[in-house]
Amino acid sequence: MDRILLSTRAVRDLHCLGPGLDQIEAALQRLSTGEPDLDIKPVTGSAPWLRLRVGDWRVLYRPAGHEILVARIIHRSELQQAICTLE
Repeated sequence: MDRILLSTRAVRDLHCLGPGLDQIEAALQRLSTGEPDLDIKPVTGSAPWLRLRVGDWRVLYRPAGHEILVARIIHRSELQQAICTLE
């Protein structure tokens, strides 16, 4: 089981979500346990970043040892803009 770490931006993103928060929390829990049936794809041109699709929401994260660093939790329409801000 990996530990989920939320960046400051990801925490702010979570507070702004409203409906869909339960889905995101459940997906993060499943991500931490390593479930194989999640919709995960690498972010093109931004290795080692990955994106997890949860309905209309996207979780941008990267593995960091035995931890998972979540950088952003955003609506799918903001995906390209958020990718540009990844470090």
